[in-house]
Amino acid sequence: MRTSSIVLIIGLVILAVGAALNVAKIEPYGDYVLIAGAVVVIVRGFIRSHEKDE
Repeated sequence: MRTSSIVLIIGLVILAVGAALNVAKIEPYGDYVLIAGAVVVIVRGFIRSHEKDE
């Protein structure tokens, strides 16, 4: 399994946790977790483009 796929799965899990926190009305933490998940998914794009160059 490629590194980018693993990072994508981790990012999606973080986003799911953030969404659950927002639904549960845990306001400040839910927003931070959603932002962290989005950053992980964006970093995955950079990793994937690097893997394609090789």
